[in-house]
Amino acid sequence: MRSLLSAVRDNASAVQKRLVPLLEGRPRLAYVGGHGAHNLGDDALFEAAQQALDGYHVATFRFPPQERRLARLGLSGARYFQQFILGGGTFINAYGLPVARTALEMGLPAWTLGTGVGSAGFHMKARPELLEWRALLRDFRAVGVRGPLSKATLDELGVPHVEVIGDLALVSTRERAEPPALPRRFAVNIIYTTPGEPEGYPDERLEGLERAIRHFVAQGWEPVFVAMHAWDVQSLRRLAARVGQEGIVIHEPRTAEAYMRLVAPCTLTLAVRLHAAVLSCCAGTPVLMLGYREKCLDFMASLGLEHWHVDLCVPEQDIFSRALELAGQADGLREPLLARALERRRSIQEYVRKLLTPP
Repeated sequence: MRSLLSAVRDNASAVQKRLVPLLEGRPRLAYVGGHGAHNLGDDALFEAAQQALDGYHVATFRFPPQERRLARLGLSGARYFQQFILGGGTFINAYGLPVARTALEMGLPAWTLGTGVGSAGFHMKARPELLEWRALLRDFRAVGVRGPLSKATLDELGVPHVEVIGDLALVSTRERAEPPALPRRFAVNIIYTTPGEPEGYPDERLEGLERAIRHFVAQGWEPVFVAMHAWDVQSLRRLAARVGQEGIVIHEPRTAEAYMRLVAPCTLTLAVRLHAAVLSCCAGTPVLMLGYREKCLDFMASLGLEHWHVDLCVPEQDIFSRALELAGQADGLREPLLARALERRRSIQEYVRKLLTPP
């Protein structure tokens, strides 16, 4: 009975949310994203989508059975939405298939917006099966992806007209970078591999990160520990204990702007979470990306920053030496980094403008 009542409440809430923009006469777009689960990366992507799609009501399109029910009321499908957008995040994989297929079956014009291809992260194979996407994406109006690795994967799959526009969160890029604060600060974000994860990385792989943190602290630098998700907090506390920083504040920003306020004055960021790196770039703060999935290199390559990516699955790649190298070059990288991020922001905005402009 309780689950039935919960379902009724959820459906009533969905109807109410869809009725408001309809009664206001606002144009409506269906958007797929991972927002709403208290993951700052996914929430920042939705913030960026709303900014890029300004003037439109951006509605979450996530659960096919619910969308079919709403379509019978004229609150989903082609009677309600003008277009369907597969948004930021790594959604071109197995779990993104049902919602994309549903949108096409409903007759919605569809396109992707800085979407990643492949594994989204832990609890998913590093290289998931993508064959079913070939036919689906051929029916999309446009396929704009996060980076060159995503494009190469779809090119190999035989998907036509794929273009790299950049990670959607780059829409949040600031106009100018802040000068690094003195005394020096550096931001840190990690998540350890969860227990039972078959394709993660060993905790010992972050020994070089621990050495780098101790080194910077010994130089008088202040560490700024930042969590992107509640799961990160425990990992950061473990890391803090291992580097002699017990009791350090673990920051938990809730918005992209709050995150950028923390990292903008930092000389550099050391990050495992993808969007800890993306939003650092948005602030003009150089980042060493500690990549745990191919999506991390995909993003860094989209900005020409491959050198500042360390693959956590390749033991020969040394975190400590690369972190010290970045520290020595970071001040001179701020303006070029921001310029590249701004160029990607412009490419995303132009891509969106073309797709939303009536023929």
